[in-house]
Amino acid sequence: MVKIAAFTAIATTAAVAAKSVTQVHLALTNRAIECAHGVSVNFASDSQDPFTVTFNSTEGNQKKVDTVSSKYSVTNTASIYTSPFLHSANLCNLNAATTYSYNVGGLFSSTFVSPPGSSATPTVIGLVGDADLEEGSFANLQQPVQNLTTQAILIVGDYSYANGNHKKWDKWYDLQQPIFSKMAQAGVNGNHEVIQGSKGYAKEYYLGYLNRAATPITPDNAKNFRTYYSINFGLVHLVFLDDYVGARFRIGSTEWRGERQAQVDWLTTDLAQVDRTSTPYVVVLKHNPYYNTYSDHQCQCSPTIYAIDNKEACWNGIYTVATAKREPQCGLQAKLEDIYAANKVDVVFSGHVHGYERSDYVYQNKVNKDVGSVYITTGAGGRGHAHTQVLNVPSWHVYNNPSEFGASRLIATREKMQVLWHTNTDTTKAADAVDIYPRLNAACITKG
Repeated sequence: MVKIAAFTAIATTAAVAAKSVTQVHLALTNRAIECAHGVSVNFASDSQDPFTVTFNSTEGNQKKVDTVSSKYSVTNTASIYTSPFLHSANLCNLNAATTYSYNVGGLFSSTFVSPPGSSATPTVIGLVGDADLEEGSFANLQQPVQNLTTQAILIVGDYSYANGNHKKWDKWYDLQQPIFSKMAQAGVNGNHEVIQGSKGYAKEYYLGYLNRAATPITPDNAKNFRTYYSINFGLVHLVFLDDYVGARFRIGSTEWRGERQAQVDWLTTDLAQVDRTSTPYVVVLKHNPYYNTYSDHQCQCSPTIYAIDNKEACWNGIYTVATAKREPQCGLQAKLEDIYAANKVDVVFSGHVHGYERSDYVYQNKVNKDVGSVYITTGAGGRGHAHTQVLNVPSWHVYNNPSEFGASRLIATREKMQVLWHTNTDTTKAADAVDIYPRLNAACITKG
């Protein structure tokens, strides 16, 4: 009996040792996936077997959730790649603003703070885009501001720049594990998750993003590449839009227009349901900026830059500068801008351009503090730096920085929402700051 027990113990130990847990990252969840006020625990492993994730707060009993897993393969000219098993477990209905500890199968443990409630504490959100393998921008967001700690990190596209080389996705999530295992993230795809492929590698068309980013969308939406969604996070209603929606189809085709219209219809419904007494601020996140004064990634539907003289033609992909395939934001703006205005969207964050920029409230290429939105490009995450500005910079332009990496932050209370941008070389003093007030009380903006 002793020998058998010893053998069993050795075998069990060996089995545990054979398993691995890497690329651990937390992600925000939502009601759409039936996990309100929660986070998901996501990781890679060489084992397909379910892992048990145990979690508890200092005030509550321990709970357990088993993971589900999947993997994928892709054949490129340069290589054949098979992913590790990608595991996920949803931890739902968490107490607001509470510290939880969690453990993954006895192999990895950490802590996180759950999403805030609507009023008890300030809502603190970090935002960054176009990071690549630069660690500084995410480390930036770990630093407290005004003695407040970032509660979640939002990524406005272009995560790893894998461009079809899926080993880089593995490397990227390994690199981010020290931060993402403690701080939940959410985001939306950019062009490098969809239409960009490096030499010898196929364009991803969402493959790596959908399998790894733990986006809170339904299986049906994932199957149809509809990656737009929303989350109520503390005092802020967050809306994530896909600039490359319909990218699988020919520009101008019925299918292409149909997928874009489906996103527009969804956005109209989503914003109509926002309760601004609960979430007084509405923030849109998408990859491609429209009101962007850098020369990078410009597109036009009319002879005059930033003007849309014929909305229907623009919506259908008829451009005078660039193409709707590579720079779809102009065509989308033909319909999105009026929806923003009707619902008084406060801020539209984008990346794509590798710099930082902030506008005044803008509507139809003019300053409009009543129905306009503030447009912020926060693509200075680390991939590279932006180039020169366009000639005749418009009056709605307020501030830009093309030469330093950095990250943005939102600090929202019922009185105001501060929008800050810190460079990675000075995380104590904001290089740019602006206060935005609830539209229920006022439509004004004050430079900080």
